[in-house]
Amino acid sequence: MFWLGPFEYKSKKELMDRLKNYLYNAPVGVITNKLAVKKLHLLVAMHPDASRKIGNGIDHFRIERNELGAGKGIKLVRMDGSEDSFSYKRCITGVTQSSHGKVCEALRFAVRPQLIAFRDAVGLPTKCAATGVDITERQDLHIDHVEPFWRLLERFCGDHGIDLTKLGTIGNGEQLSLTNQYISSAFEEYHRLHAKLQPLLKTANIAKGGRLSHRKKN
Repeated sequence: MFWLGPFEYKSKKELMDRLKNYLYNAPVGVITNKLAVKKLHLLVAMHPDASRKIGNGIDHFRIERNELGAGKGIKLVRMDGSEDSFSYKRCITGVTQSSHGKVCEALRFAVRPQLIAFRDAVGLPTKCAATGVDITERQDLHIDHVEPFWRLLERFCGDHGIDLTKLGTIGNGEQLSLTNQYISSAFEEYHRLHAKLQPLLKTANIAKGGRLSHRKKN
């Protein structure tokens, strides 16, 4: 897995592929979708020259057609009105998993037993919540959060006054966990009380995950 802040992707390649698709489909102009803006702030913070790129702060992001060659690119506009372009590939390639990403992944692992228990309790056949198609085989059954995991995690942090960037982890792989077990246990309980889970077809869950939306919310 690769984490862009609290957003999870199967790999760096998946994130880059989604960004490429996003640029292809997004309209030219100022990016107004709050989720897309949030992800772009996280992305530019990973740039090897992030301090200079961000400068005195980013006011907004804009999509423009490339002056040379085909396609479109992303520009950031700073608070002082100055502009700069940045390569999302440079932000991702060669970057190791951030400590913030590891913390999010550790909390994912902390609540995994709850997802497994929900999955074990689902009787087959059952309907995919996204497509309405019957799921008849256990291997095709994935469990998904109705409210996205990242949003639930964000609410938990807000309710408890927690800054994930200040936390640390120990272990690796599926043994990854928070060094602060009190916070980990608190999130497990929060997830137990507030998370709503639903069955999805494996293909529907894969297609859903990690999108970078450009559609404006009404």
